[in-house]
Amino acid sequence: MNSLFSILLKNFLLFGIMTITLVFMFTQHIGFKQIPFIFGSIGVLYVLAACLEAYALSRTKTDTKKFIYFTDGFVAKRIIKVIAFTSIGVILYYSQSIIKYMAFLCFLIGFTELIVTLWRYAKNLCFIAIEDDTIILSTNKMYTITDKELQKIEYRHGLMYLVKYNKKTVTLRTDLMKEKDEFQFALESWITRHHLSDKVIRNS
Repeated sequence: MNSLFSILLKNFLLFGIMTITLVFMFTQHIGFKQIPFIFGSIGVLYVLAACLEAYALSRTKTDTKKFIYFTDGFVAKRIIKVIAFTSIGVILYYSQSIIKYMAFLCFLIGFTELIVTLWRYAKNLCFIAIEDDTIILSTNKMYTITDKELQKIEYRHGLMYLVKYNKKTVTLRTDLMKEKDEFQFALESWITRHHLSDKVIRNS
């Protein structure tokens, strides 16, 4: 499925939930009997759409070798988002005002972040891949760097920096990879194949 479509679908459902919440809070068109079913059904669709988005954004060619790259930073960022949205939801729920109904939206987003993180881990959707003339990094979103964009590959303090000519940099913690040696061999082969050896900088 096209990644743009999955992104639009998820955002459309989120906008729909926000709109329904506001209609429920400020009008009489949606009652207390209907709202749990509406919230529940759209909420389930939103979680599924978020998982679909994560899958679509990580798609590569079928024969592309992927090296799993599930970092502590990725997990920490997701946990912070889950805690933040859950905390805001609790505050809203106990606010004793009409805005307490917005708590569902916060709980849904926090729950979705948790589910998507588990989905990415279970399906190995966080990875580094080398595809033709491109290095692909899939974590929170998809990053691509082609051989022509690459200004230098710098090794420093146990980290790898892929620096583009536009000065944008992708930092890799290859020590966190289970297939570190295999990835390093594949990368060295890619560097040699695309005549990039003069762009490699190794510092202590």
